[in-house]
Amino acid sequence: MDQPPLDDARAEAAVWQAMVLFSTLSTATTVWHAARERRAGHDPSTQEASAFVQAYLRRAAGELQALLMQLQAALIQAEHAEDEGYIAALVRRYHDLMALRRVSHHLKLIHQRLLSLYPGVTEALVEEARLLRDESSALLGAEDDAFATRLSPFLRRALVFTGSLHRVL
Repeated sequence: MDQPPLDDARAEAAVWQAMVLFSTLSTATTVWHAARERRAGHDPSTQEASAFVQAYLRRAAGELQALLMQLQAALIQAEHAEDEGYIAALVRRYHDLMALRRVSHHLKLIHQRLLSLYPGVTEALVEEARLLRDESSALLGAEDDAFATRLSPFLRRALVFTGSLHRVL
């Protein structure tokens, strides 16, 4: 991303402030949901009841698939954004990173909850959830070029995984 012209400094500052606010609210929402789940007696780090885990995984698989499709659409859009401005590129990248962060969080919880169903689910499915979670975390810290190059194969693998998860449930 090229640096913005000086006359765009105010717009850039406003965009950065909005992104910081949104990130803060997003983190607060994630913490609130986790606290609510724990108060309801659901802790993904422990063995949970099969019926709850299956219902959770169905819902989470659908949400994960929607996020993956959103990222896939963003990749396609980025291919056709040759002359987009600095601020537009900044917002697009931020959006992609926030979606990928949510994907990573979903994969972490899916992996933990799949462990509650093991050996009722294959070891390969549990391991794929873990590997995808690790890969999504690594992508969050990737440089621009590496991010764009690695995101597409990651999305393909993750979409295959969600299909496998839907079939198992």
